[in-house]
Amino acid sequence: MFDAFNSPITLHYRPRNRNTYITITHEGEVCVRTPFKDMKRVRTLLKEREGWIRSKLTLIRSSQPLQQYSLGESIRFRGEIFPLSHFPALSAKIQQCNNPINIEKYYFDFYKKEAQLTIPSRVSYYARKMGLAPDEIIFKRMRRRWGSCDSRRRVTFNTLMIQLTYEQIDYIIVHELAHLKHMNHSKLFHALVGEYLPEHKKVRAELRAIRPLGH
Repeated sequence: MFDAFNSPITLHYRPRNRNTYITITHEGEVCVRTPFKDMKRVRTLLKEREGWIRSKLTLIRSSQPLQQYSLGESIRFRGEIFPLSHFPALSAKIQQCNNPINIEKYYFDFYKKEAQLTIPSRVSYYARKMGLAPDEIIFKRMRRRWGSCDSRRRVTFNTLMIQLTYEQIDYIIVHELAHLKHMNHSKLFHALVGEYLPEHKKVRAELRAIRPLGH
């Protein structure tokens, strides 16, 4: 979490500037171009923009490709990268396998089982709150979508969503349940999602930058 008074920044002294400009690089570096030499004043300015800086850094971190881990050595799970040793059963299978295609299959199987184990309870939780329950829940790996809802009240979830953060997973669930009432992306639809997820715009922006990819 960015701390305006303690986190590292890159400072560019620009005596000819009339104002201070704060930018965030794609690598998550906070850069400040300022005419002020007084570091305390610079840090005070950063404090005023701390909320904006944190939201930008969160978006950048969430937008990183999902394959930041090494196949067969680590795994992306609930928005973090873990060594495979955190999941003994999966690790044991992979240690006995030298074929990358089979290793990838083990990853997909792991995500599917985790999705089937954990997602239904979250669906039930929001279904009760929203008064909107699907007639059927389907889990499958999809290349371009995190979820879908059809006119037969069937909701489909991408098993790769287990790679995402809890907040992003909840957004996908609420998004698809809202389609049971509004089969579109109208203002009424977004208002319904926002009723249950106040940070829905931020999370939606994060997910737009992340595509379901490979392992």
